[in-house]
Order: sequence, then C-alpha cells, then structure tokens
Amino acid sequence: MSMQAQAERERQARVILGDSERQVAEKFGEAAKTYINNPVALHLRAMNMLYEGLKENATIVVSQHSLETMQLGALPE
Repeated sequence: MSMQAQAERERQARVILGDSERQVAEKFGEAAKTYINNPVALHLRAMNMLYEGLKENATIVVSQHSLETMQLGALPE
C-alpha cells in the first residue's frame, strides 16, 4: 500500500508539473504576440534580461547573432 501511495504522489506531481509547463508556454505565447508588434518592448526586455544576468554575477556569452536578433546594437527603426 505504501508503494501505491508513493506512485500516486509521483503521478500527481507529474500532472502538476505538466500543467505548470502548459501555463508557462501560454504566457510565453502571449508575450511573443506583444513583442512581435512592439520592437521597443522587445529591445527593453532584451536589455533587462542582460541586466538581470549580470546583476547575479552570471557568466553570459553574447554572440553577434544574438545582439542582432535582440536588436541590441541600435534601436530599431
């Protein structure tokens, strides 16, 4: 019976994790829709992501391609 209870707890944990991942994916989809129509917001988000990473003393590798993709070389026209 103990093994059955443990298996049920693990199953429930996986269901909760799956639901959480679905919710996160939905939020990312909403954010993408916002950024696609607002390049300035995307630019500010990219700068904020870099700031947050640097603030935590993390090692960040930035390639030329990522700078171009995030439009960090210059403000978009």
